[in-house]
Amino acid sequence: MSLARSHARKMKPALHVQLNSTPPPKAPSPAPLLNSRPLMDYLGRNPRDPMRETQYTIASGADRNPRSIRSIPETPGGTRGPDPLMNYTLRPEDMVEDRKLGEGSAGTVSKVRHVPTGFVMARKHVRCDPNPDFQRLLERELKTLDRCHSPWIVTFYGAYMDGDELAICMEYCEGGSMESVYKRVAEKGMSISEKVLGKISEAVLNGLVYLHKMHHVIHRDLKPSNIVVTMEGNIKLCDFGVSGDLVNSLAETFVGTSYYMAPERIQGGKYPVQSDVWSLGLTMVEIAQLKNPFPSNLAPFELLHYIVNQPVPSLPEDEPWSEPFRDFLRQCMIKDFMKRPTPEQIMEHPFIVESSIRTPQEVDMQAWIRDVWDFEAKPGPPPPDKE
Repeated sequence: MSLARSHARKMKPALHVQLNSTPPPKAPSPAPLLNSRPLMDYLGRNPRDPMRETQYTIASGADRNPRSIRSIPETPGGTRGPDPLMNYTLRPEDMVEDRKLGEGSAGTVSKVRHVPTGFVMARKHVRCDPNPDFQRLLERELKTLDRCHSPWIVTFYGAYMDGDELAICMEYCEGGSMESVYKRVAEKGMSISEKVLGKISEAVLNGLVYLHKMHHVIHRDLKPSNIVVTMEGNIKLCDFGVSGDLVNSLAETFVGTSYYMAPERIQGGKYPVQSDVWSLGLTMVEIAQLKNPFPSNLAPFELLHYIVNQPVPSLPEDEPWSEPFRDFLRQCMIKDFMKRPTPEQIMEHPFIVESSIRTPQEVDMQAWIRDVWDFEAKPGPPPPDKE
């Protein structure tokens, strides 16, 4: 079925409703979330249970590769360090909001401080739909967040109900999202070096393979605003609330941000973990160019048609990008997902291999992000917040 026919077919029910002279009466909405016993049981306890801190293991020594995620390194020994919130159940009355960090269709994110401990976090408010399917998605998201112990995934600290909204508390990454970073770089008339782009790509791939191999999850909403950086220069993935469990390595739902969707997703078919690799390629083109790679005057349907039928975005030939980087992007954005590499396969690309052997002294990510935000790398109190 063509994209146009598929779109028209999906529009028929909406047109039929509009033509009805008397719309059917709306069913009363059930009470939000309070009817979801499993979710309320989950929120009723402190999810940072010390007993579960020992339940996570890394891959066997026979599967280790010093430059590959195949070893699935988490934190040392497979457990995390002391959690300042371990002895507390998170409550709305214990939170003080500092400032808003961002807002989107999925919810609002703010920087908050936990008053009893003084600990700073990022808090995401999500409007709770009483639909049982939505509540199951929320429960799955919380469980996925709680299971993820990886240096490439933002740390989850807990969740609680705040009125009719769910508040999800996560690690606060002072360097902001890669979207805010590259816009800051553009404002300063600077550029992002290829070596830094390599470290960003390497970290994202580590995170994607970790989600896939350890938790059977596809991110499905990879974009610059969902890649964050700490003031130590650590790159992490966040906001995979729309992620889904893999079923036979394929997922069937149509979610995510249109700009970054792979062609197979736009065409409405099943899609594999390679779809995240397409999104990574587009994301890295955008970060390298400091702007979105697609024409800005396209309507949503035109954009989807453009992604499926037009040549994939690429870096201008007159710019001094290396051939390994250009080829890495080409491999990420092969339109046929059957020929596109998985995250683990693309980690063997020479561009990523070369990046993985560069030491922190060769690519000082901490100095880079501090230079972006004009932070001084001096001992003492943490630097002031900046957008």
